[in-house]
Amino acid sequence: MHNNKKSKQKVVFVIGSMRRGGAERVISLLANNYAKRGWGVDILTLLDDSNDYELNNKINVKPICNMSKSKLRQLPKWIFDIRKHIDENEPDVIVSFIARINIITLLACIGLKKNIVVSERSDPAADGRSIFVRLATHLLYPLANFVVFQTEWAKSNFSNKIQKKSIIINNPVHIRVKASEIRRKKIVAVGRLMKEKNHTMLIRAFKEINSKFPDYNLYIYGEGSERENLENLIHELKLSHSVFLPGNVIDVHEKIADAEIFILPSNYEGMSNALLEAMMMGIPCISTDCAGSNEVIKSDYNGVLIERGNEQELVMKISELIINKEKRLLLGRNGQVSVQEMKESKVVSIWEKYLEMN
Repeated sequence: MHNNKKSKQKVVFVIGSMRRGGAERVISLLANNYAKRGWGVDILTLLDDSNDYELNNKINVKPICNMSKSKLRQLPKWIFDIRKHIDENEPDVIVSFIARINIITLLACIGLKKNIVVSERSDPAADGRSIFVRLATHLLYPLANFVVFQTEWAKSNFSNKIQKKSIIINNPVHIRVKASEIRRKKIVAVGRLMKEKNHTMLIRAFKEINSKFPDYNLYIYGEGSERENLENLIHELKLSHSVFLPGNVIDVHEKIADAEIFILPSNYEGMSNALLEAMMMGIPCISTDCAGSNEVIKSDYNGVLIERGNEQELVMKISELIINKEKRLLLGRNGQVSVQEMKESKVVSIWEKYLEMN
């Protein structure tokens, strides 16, 4: 009977929190999938104890954080607690997401001879990571069994040694609704209200669109530290009647389904879930030429790419799509076809293959 202890396979996920975000959504999908298959599933959260996802009730979400302490002062405890959890629970595989969390997880597991998979979730060249994080990822990633990247570009920022054990796995895309048959004169964006998402450029560009096509509205879904600045800008440009910031909404796909155009104005991305979802819905998309977008969009075929930060080009492309309905519909249809490989079930099965490789 001694074997019974290990008859149930176990996976441990390590992440900052389970708030809304691309990495967190992937963890929720993988965790639910493994729980459904009868695995033991733990999610360790290092930054806070929140959870915005519906998780199978067999999943154990375990916060190991002390929010009153600075991150640096929590570091020894994080390492100790992760190591203790792994020693006591003997998981078959440990999966960590996001550079800083990956570093902590790999440090905690030194010498434990465990299967570890770490995942990079942004553009390593543009996300403002410190020299310490840069150096630590280069030194520690070789200790992982696999390093998962979302794009060729992200992978290319690392040494050959790391690239040799890396795999590219697209974001799993799940949509609840397709684009509506009847579209409204509505332009949408979905993303956290943060500086790097550059909603400022989008709002400024929309000022010009609004003077040419006054019956169009802009909705930017998401929440974040830039809200006040964006609200001030909307007020200053006298756009309060046509630009709206509805915040985070649960039914975002339903809300954007009747939009004519989706826009991703980011300065950088890992790979934008919101963009892929809009494409899979069949909404024509305009995106800045940031990492990820430029690997999925072939400009003027399945979407439109513009130069990062180029407000005038954005105005021009939006105007072009407003005027040319045929082009809009064609981009929407081609976009939909081009992201079929990223369907949730296909992507989850690729993750399974690598997580279950001993």
